[in-house]
Amino acid sequence: MASTFVRTTKSSLLTADVTSSATTNVFTAGSTATCVVIGLLISNKTGSSANANVYLIPSSGDSVFLVKNAPIPAGSSLEIISGNKVVLGSSDVLRASSDTATALDLTMSYLLQTP
Repeated sequence: MASTFVRTTKSSLLTADVTSSATTNVFTAGSTATCVVIGLLISNKTGSSANANVYLIPSSGDSVFLVKNAPIPAGSSLEIISGNKVVLGSSDVLRASSDTATALDLTMSYLLQTP
């Protein structure tokens, strides 16, 4: 099994409801890969506070919030996964949103394991 460290970014999170299928996905795990999320950082690039949501939609099981309406002060960041890991299996989806348009950026670091 091959393992590769990867980073993905999403600038200016949308304000759409993260539970809605109309929302843009931040990350979708591949059909034959396992993804171990080792870091998830959300940064506020504006001069006022903004709230963040991160939502996990597994290919089987219940969809859950990793964080809901978490306040991020102006010019600072919030580390969602600190010292823990979240495993994304085949076709699992991660979504994130902001309550303020163009305020929040997301950076996700993960270990991608492929057969």
